Order: sequence, then C-alpha cells, then structure tokens
Amino acid sequence: MGNKDLKSYVERLERVHYIVSKRLHPEIAIERDLTKTQFVLLKTLYVRNKWTVSKLAEYMGVKPSAITVGADRLYKRGFVRRYRSDLDRRIVYLEITEEGQQILKEAENERLTSISSYLTHLSPDELGTFIDIYEKLANGSQTEDLVLSSKTS
Repeated sequence: MGNKDLKSYVERLERVHYIVSKRLHPEIAIERDLTKTQFVLLKTLYVRNKWTVSKLAEYMGVKPSAITVGADRLYKRGFVRRYRSDLDRRIVYLEITEEGQQILKEAENERLTSISSYLTHLSPDELGTFIDIYEKLANGSQTEDLVLSSKTS
C-alpha cells in the first residue's frame, strides 16, 4: 500500500473517529458526573482493589499527578478511600468504597445503554469484526484487559 492510499485511510479514520467520539462523548460524559479518567480509575480499583498512585499511573500510562488529581476528587466525593501501609507509612493505597462501587455500577449501566444504541446498527458479524480490529489495534498499548473486563455487570 502506497503512502497516498495510507493517507486516504488515515484521513477517513480521523473523520469517522471524530464524528463517533463527538456523538458518544456527551452521553458518556454525564455518567454520574464522572470524567473518563475517574470512571477508569473506579473501574480499575473495583477490578483489583488496593493500588498505589504510582502503580495506577504506570498501569494506566499516565503521570502520577493525573492519578492524584482524579483520586482527590473521588476521595472528596466518598468514592475512594486512602490508607497507609502498615509496613511502610510512606506508601499510600487507594481503594474503592461501597459508594464508589454503586456509582460505578450506575455509570456502567448508563454507558451500556448509551453505547449499545450505536452498536445495534451493526450485525453480530460486523460487531465481532469491529471489536476484533479494535483489539488488534490495542495490542501494542499499555492498557490491559483487566480494566476493560467488568465485575459489576
């Protein structure tokens, strides 16, 4: 495939991605007033509780300061708790609270309803192919299946 063909595909992908993201974003953004980062933080804490800020940042591929900001907001709302390690008081762990689990479950239900309305335009075969391609694109990323799997469903 030549550069001209590839450029055409990139332009099409950018255009379509922009449109789909724009359509989905307003609906996803209202998920219980959680930002996307806060949603992923809660989901990660739910799937595997007890994370340090640095481990969460490493896992999510962001700077620790981004995790701290998101965790602070979730803490103020009662969705996460912090506690120090008994072995090393310098280590602070984050854990999801029951309120956090409840808000996550509600947000996931809203997200399922919202995104499902778009996915119903695809046949089961198309949907399988679509997900297969997205997974193939994601293979090289740092995000693992752990965050994407759901125990709250």
